[in-house]
Amino acid sequence: MLADPSPGATATAAPFITPSPAATESPTPSGSPTAPGPQPTILPSMPAVTPPPPPPQPVSLAASAIVLQYGRSATVHVDSPPSGILTLTGFDAGIVSATFNAIDRTIDVAALRTGTTTITATDQDGLSSSLTVTVEILAGRIGDTATATITGDPASPDFVAEAAANAAAAVVYPEAGARLIIDANSITDAHTLAPDDLATVHVPVSVEGAGMLRASKDVAVTLSNVAQPRLPPQYLLVSDFPETLVENGTLFYADVNQDAPARLLYYHYAAKPDSRRVLVKVQNNGLDSSLIQLIAGLAGPDSNVLAAGHLATSRYLIREAANEGQLFELPPHATINVVDQAMPADTLVTGVMQLRVVSGDGVRVALVAQDAGDSPVQPISDTLLQSAVRHARGVYSVPDFFYDETYRVGDDATVLTIGKLPLPNLVQGEVLGGDYGVKQSASITLLNPSGSDARVGMWFEPRGGRATGTFFIDGSLVQIHAAPADAAQLVESFLVPVGGYRQVSVVTMPEGGSSYPVNLIFSSNAPPNGSWTQSSLIY
Repeated sequence: MLADPSPGATATAAPFITPSPAATESPTPSGSPTAPGPQPTILPSMPAVTPPPPPPQPVSLAASAIVLQYGRSATVHVDSPPSGILTLTGFDAGIVSATFNAIDRTIDVAALRTGTTTITATDQDGLSSSLTVTVEILAGRIGDTATATITGDPASPDFVAEAAANAAAAVVYPEAGARLIIDANSITDAHTLAPDDLATVHVPVSVEGAGMLRASKDVAVTLSNVAQPRLPPQYLLVSDFPETLVENGTLFYADVNQDAPARLLYYHYAAKPDSRRVLVKVQNNGLDSSLIQLIAGLAGPDSNVLAAGHLATSRYLIREAANEGQLFELPPHATINVVDQAMPADTLVTGVMQLRVVSGDGVRVALVAQDAGDSPVQPISDTLLQSAVRHARGVYSVPDFFYDETYRVGDDATVLTIGKLPLPNLVQGEVLGGDYGVKQSASITLLNPSGSDARVGMWFEPRGGRATGTFFIDGSLVQIHAAPADAAQLVESFLVPVGGYRQVSVVTMPEGGSSYPVNLIFSSNAPPNGSWTQSSLIY
């Protein structure tokens, strides 16, 4: 028998033994020799398995390139790796400063100077990614709000949009070489504005230029429509000399007083190779503020002289018919630019406008030509530019013609010749041929003594060369593209009842660039060089 362990001895655990499958637990008889049994199998201990380290994560940034405004800052998020330090190298420290923010996992960039540089971000495993930073100046500053005071009976949506666009342009300050972009057609909330009413419209404005950051904003423009009476001009002011500009200076000036509104026509062409600008300045030399109403039709710059003259005239006649203008307050001893037109080389600018001093002291109106890049705040010089090629420049006392004519069906045609009367100059200078800038209003009574209804036509016949035309016929706008000389274009026909009559109202104005005079022919028989088919040039 196995002896019991002695008192106080420590028991030792036997090793873990796995018996052989053939082993049994048969008891051994007492006194019999012990047969050798199967030997135990001892399993060796297994070494611990260590997994291989994961591959390093690539360096990944939220952007590979950014454009940053000069003087501003930006942050670019580090998408990968999620931890660890990134070292920033390779960039021009004069263009940007760059710092890695390990807590926010961002690269913080500040613009110090215009230019382009590349930041390389490298982790502790040598992996890297690049961020290209371009620093540009903002193309211009744009104000948030603007105001304008207008007139109109009422003011149409088109005019409201035009006035709002002009007001928005006044609160934009482009950098040199930048271009202002305002499209009046993009103003979606312009609407008819009644007298003594106001509205706010939003003008999308952009400024852009090569190597500059584009600036964009919607400018909120508040417009007030102030009721004003319709007062005809007393004088016609004309600036068409020198017609072709080869130098800078004052082209024209004249004084406009409260009791004598004036219409101004100007027409100037920029010779190659210089680009210029034309400014219409209004100067108050008095002791009190002056309030000025301006009704204007402008066109250009345009290399098509007929198209420019036609557009300026039609715009003016449309605005004048609705009394659509703008009001400017002019402090004492102050000068403002009411028109600022770019004039690249080989283009023309022209305008027809009416100026009225609503209240306060009289003002001086002047046209000034200057280089395109010069400041527009230069003073008005009393010395006028000269040229060997003579054109009209001066003050003329007949700004409007009125006709009262009668045509009887079956008689010879009644002919109105528009632009035939040369006007004498009230100051030293050329007479005004062609009556350019002179508004022509006609009332024609059509009589029909025949025994049936009759048709009477109105034809447009240029006399000396191609000419365009704009008409208000019984209050409706009718326009004609450039028509050739000595061909009568049917503009309109009128039905006159048997034994009755019809009154026709026609308003027009000779158009710059066109060859006037032109004949307006009223007859119940088509002229030899015309027909009863309405001209395709009419629109």
